[in-house]
Amino acid sequence: MLEAAQIATRPRQLALARKAGAVLENLSRRPAVLLLSPIGAFLLAFFLLPFLALIRVSLAENPGGSGYGEGTPFYKPGTWTFANYVRFFSDPYFVNMAVFTIEFGIIVCIATTLVAYAFAYQIYRASPWLKSLLLMIVVLPKFTNVLVLMYGLLVVFGTHGLLNRALLGLGVISQPLPMLFNLFGVVLGEVILVMPYCVLVLVATLHAIDASLVDAAQGLGASRARAFIEVTLPLSLPGVWVSVLLSFMWGAGAFAAPYLLGTAELYPLAVEVDRQVNWRLNWAMGAAIAFVLMSIVAALVLLLTYVQRTERAT
Repeated sequence: MLEAAQIATRPRQLALARKAGAVLENLSRRPAVLLLSPIGAFLLAFFLLPFLALIRVSLAENPGGSGYGEGTPFYKPGTWTFANYVRFFSDPYFVNMAVFTIEFGIIVCIATTLVAYAFAYQIYRASPWLKSLLLMIVVLPKFTNVLVLMYGLLVVFGTHGLLNRALLGLGVISQPLPMLFNLFGVVLGEVILVMPYCVLVLVATLHAIDASLVDAAQGLGASRARAFIEVTLPLSLPGVWVSVLLSFMWGAGAFAAPYLLGTAELYPLAVEVDRQVNWRLNWAMGAAIAFVLMSIVAALVLLLTYVQRTERAT
């Protein structure tokens, strides 16, 4: 009787096995979909949906109240208007801030790339033990909270900081140098924040270059400087472009360094987003400024990417 039951259920088991085999065969034809589905779901939940919500809020009206204790929201749901964007592009205050944001991103981009390349090249040429030490020095600031790092710069570069005291003690200067709460201080803070990423990218790029090419150039009579200019530098340009993109995006979206080390005249758009949302409680205007900032950064990044591809093609 048991054998009869097993015989009766065997066709059903065979049918289930065929279905399972068909499903596995179908999935095996789409390995890329399976591999990308987790990151796709992550981007959908934590980037695309919040981004769409940002756009929606930017098109809402400002209720005009404080949003606290008055029974009013931070924006008027169900309303649609372009008034926030019209105000942004018609108000010189916001237009000048947008221009400064682009200029600041370019300054940070140039400064960070130059400093990072010099540091990465020294790491590339260093001995193994010194290379490990220098890499540790580069990565160490990323183990520190951003606020702690910024306040540490106040201790070192402030009017009564360690550097000014040392220079005064050595008689190099007669009065403290203003190194913070100006453009130099803001750029310095942002460079320190961004540089570790750029250095790591450039170090990896330099190590990917075949060292025999440099040796061959020097063997043919090229000096060390000429071998660097004609061999090392051109071959490391892909890493330089990555450094340019990273540093520009960080510079254009800077918040901590301008907010803590700068003044109101040196605030980029990212700081204004915080002021609109958390100080003035105008979420609609803050969302509009954030969308404009993202659009500016995306457009310039696409432009830099196009220039890079054009350079490669030629």
